[in-house]
Amino acid sequence: MNIKRNHTLGLEEARNRVDGMADSLSSKYGLNSSWDGDNLRITGSGVDGKIVVAASSVDVELKLGFALKMLENTVRTSIEDAMDRHLA
Repeated sequence: MNIKRNHTLGLEEARNRVDGMADSLSSKYGLNSSWDGDNLRITGSGVDGKIVVAASSVDVELKLGFALKMLENTVRTSIEDAMDRHLA
C-alpha cells in the first residue's frame, strides 16, 4: 500500500507532524516505529513498512499481512485521514 501527500511544511515540521501521526496510529494498531534518517520504520503484527518524509511530500509505504490485507480499505482510510489531519 502506498499513500502520498504533498505538503508545504518543510522537512523538520513534516517530521514532527509525522511523529505525531505515527503515535496516534501506533496506539490504534499496536505498531512500533523508529527513525532512520528521514524514514520512519513501521513494524507490527502483520505490518512492515516506512514513512518517507521529504521537504515537500510524505510517502507511506506499507506491506500488510494476510489478516490486515482483508481490512486494507479500512487501514488505508485511517492512514489517509491521519495524514490529512496532521499535514494540513
